[in-house]
Amino acid sequence: MWRISDNVARVEQRLALAVTAFSTAIFTFLLCEGKPWLLFSKGGFTTDFYDVQARSFLKGKLDVPPEIAEIEGFVVDGATYLYYGPTLAILRFPSALFGSWADGRLTRFSMVIGFVLLCTITFHLTQRITRLIGMTLDSRWKSAVIVAAVAISPALYLAGWPSVYHETELWSLVFILATFTFLCDVLDDPNKKVVFLATGAAVASILTRVSVGLGAVSAVIIVGLFIWKKKRPLSLVMIGGALSGVAIHCALNFAKMGSLFDLPGDRQVLTLTNPERAIWFAGNNNSFFGFPFIPTTSFHYLRPDTIEFERLFPFIKFGPRADVFSSYPLESNTPSSSLTASATLLIVLAVMGLVVAFRKKLFVLLPLLIGSVVAAGPTLAIGFIANRYLIDLLPGLIVLAIVAVASVSIRKPLIFSGAVLLIGWGLWVNSSLAIWTIGVEKPGFTDFRYTLDEKVFGGAAPNVISIKEAELTPDDGVLGVLGDCDGLYIVSSDLWVRLELKDQKHFIEGTVIPSGETLLMSNDSEKISLISSRDESTVTAVYQNNDGFELASGPIDWHGKELEVKVISDPWSEELLRGLSVSINGEQVLHDLFNTPSLDSMTVNDAFSLIPAQDQGVPICTSLSKRGFS
Repeated sequence: MWRISDNVARVEQRLALAVTAFSTAIFTFLLCEGKPWLLFSKGGFTTDFYDVQARSFLKGKLDVPPEIAEIEGFVVDGATYLYYGPTLAILRFPSALFGSWADGRLTRFSMVIGFVLLCTITFHLTQRITRLIGMTLDSRWKSAVIVAAVAISPALYLAGWPSVYHETELWSLVFILATFTFLCDVLDDPNKKVVFLATGAAVASILTRVSVGLGAVSAVIIVGLFIWKKKRPLSLVMIGGALSGVAIHCALNFAKMGSLFDLPGDRQVLTLTNPERAIWFAGNNNSFFGFPFIPTTSFHYLRPDTIEFERLFPFIKFGPRADVFSSYPLESNTPSSSLTASATLLIVLAVMGLVVAFRKKLFVLLPLLIGSVVAAGPTLAIGFIANRYLIDLLPGLIVLAIVAVASVSIRKPLIFSGAVLLIGWGLWVNSSLAIWTIGVEKPGFTDFRYTLDEKVFGGAAPNVISIKEAELTPDDGVLGVLGDCDGLYIVSSDLWVRLELKDQKHFIEGTVIPSGETLLMSNDSEKISLISSRDESTVTAVYQNNDGFELASGPIDWHGKELEVKVISDPWSEELLRGLSVSINGEQVLHDLFNTPSLDSMTVNDAFSLIPAQDQGVPICTSLSKRGFS
């Protein structure tokens, strides 16, 4: 018998539940940046994609407003579409029925629910695979170890960014593991209930993330062929249901993008506004994918040196970028760890499980393993490197890891201690990378890191340099001081991102009540002003220079109240942040990439009442300067 005593089984379930609760608490803590009240707060860009898509579906439409999709939208025949599948949008129907009140507020909650389901389904998959291969869970700790291995894998890293990208990745893993769980039941005892559950999970999977979903659908079709002779009606249901999921995806993709599976990379707004990206797609047949990318992605996602240790909290950060082996360059080579570095326990167990499966000839697991390979294929063929894509490579590792744990005696002190150490390692690595992703571009995070470093180590501040225009961009995480603390920047994804700017030199903040055309500041060649409408209902921000250049914002609701205005002239940040910007009441209304006027050379109008900044607006830089740089 595969089962252990009911008493031990209950203890086993409680341990797995405890691991789930503990890891979910960590996931939620990271996701909410240590502030649980942020769980339902409005998120940033992309967090409202599924909400808006849900309302479009309810109106019988597939397109979405271009101002929502922004750079992620695909413009086809004048309409703007999102490429994300409909499953998670459909799950938002209950909130979408009552308007836009929930837009951007459900992503964190959805991710927490997805993480809980991931841990829960992993427990049940462990039970099903163990039974299917005729082995015995002879320890109450075995299921808990597998749940922990999944919980502290790159799935934990997803908490570092509440976004449509991470939400989709998390749920795609949930759906394919759910498909595998129900397929084990089909292989063990095929009946209508488990057949419908397995097929339904696979359809949900392909309508969430098509690349992973193709793996779930492939597994269902293979199992359907396995039972063809004995249960032909059920087999037809499985094969037909799986193919119907593929057909629905193809129909939706064709209706939106004009192709069955591919996405027109040249029609994405980001491509239309980025000449370099447009050239890349033109040279890659306007596709995101290509077989030449597989050596590069495969090598990087397996190499062990993809993280680095440093003295600053959280003491681990992303390591070197991927080495490109293909004849055609990657379009995007963002910071990413690897399976060996951040899913170490799963890798170790999967290698052991592969040996066991080969020796014991566990052919019954082939549908799950083939499905896992199919799910990983598109990710390895895409011309992008990103840490979140590691999620697509986990299903096969999880299946083999379960085989290993079911085969090895975990009661041995050496094995148990090794598992605990690797669980701790995965928790440290993935939580650190999540923390890094959350905070790298936030001044408060940098201030905390360097304050802690000063208290613990003292001495000169590490990883701080003086910015010189001729120098190459240094490694991620390095701070750059502009001039005499005129600005403080940090390198993120090979780009300089501003943290601080000196008050009244590169930024000025104050209050004003416009009246007609109200001059904020000016010199002999430039001026910045606000122009109010006759009925004082709106106001427009305007920048002008003597070269005849004029840039004006759209009308901004005003109604005669005092306005808080911030003017920034950033000479060093990466391109999208560089230049002149004007914000009114915290919202940017004007941005020019090509002009960076010297604000300290301008005279401020008396009507513009300045708000002095603490430590001239560069308190972190001031503190670092006192310590000195190393």
